[in-house]
Amino acid sequence: MITLAVDPSSEAFAQGRAIGTLLVAVAAAALVWRFTRSWRHEVPGRGPAAASPAPLAEAAEADARVTDGGADGSWARARRRQRIVLGVVAAIVALGVSRALSFEGEPPAARSGTGSAAAAGAEPGEGVPARVVEGPERVGEYRVLAGEDPLKGKEKPRGRQWYYDRDGDGAPDLMLGIDAVEWDPSLGAQKQKDTLDQELRNFFAGAKAQDVTPFDAGPRGGKLSCGTLAASGPQPVLCAWTDSETFGSVLLAGDGDLAGAAKTALAFRTAAERRG
Repeated sequence: MITLAVDPSSEAFAQGRAIGTLLVAVAAAALVWRFTRSWRHEVPGRGPAAASPAPLAEAAEADARVTDGGADGSWARARRRQRIVLGVVAAIVALGVSRALSFEGEPPAARSGTGSAAAAGAEPGEGVPARVVEGPERVGEYRVLAGEDPLKGKEKPRGRQWYYDRDGDGAPDLMLGIDAVEWDPSLGAQKQKDTLDQELRNFFAGAKAQDVTPFDAGPRGGKLSCGTLAASGPQPVLCAWTDSETFGSVLLAGDGDLAGAAKTALAFRTAAERRG
């Protein structure tokens, strides 16, 4: 499976974006304050040094106007400019904080609160009936095929696989694959660090799927998506779902109907897992 280095849906990524946004806002505010310094401190009425007694007297008179409380309004203008700049700086910082607080990441899959235990209303750490995960004998028109594994000796998805015939010719029309934390410790470790979205991104990237589209994952929650695979004939459809305890997929030989494949995948997900 291809593993993408960055998980843009994770809490850590959201925190990084928030910190970056705050740093940009603070830097922008500091630049505004720095480059308006001369404008904020400008005091009209003070000209260049005088070269003769007459201009010297005029300069002294101007200094007196400034020093005696700003009769000519120069100090008032300076204070007004400073308030304007302070308002701009405060607005930049406020916008930065507001934007930073808007970033929300997903928790790792293991803490997503999805799956059959969550659907049963169990709280974290609360005991629930043991879970049974097994390929069903029949789902709609699909019947499980017994006998030799059609993919024996070939690379297969991790976990367990079942094959189903739809038209009665004995050839597989659907492959069901399920991996569960009960029998695969590496899946549990993966779900401790990856989000549900990241798991699906990695899976479909590895399969080189196209037109990947999310669908409703049903009452057990989690995420469900389907995409098409390149083929010279009818386009196979690959669907996958994930929750806090399971990663499952179905591969259908079909006509590229994503919505229909998503319904089939959801039916297999429901039939393959029970508690008690």
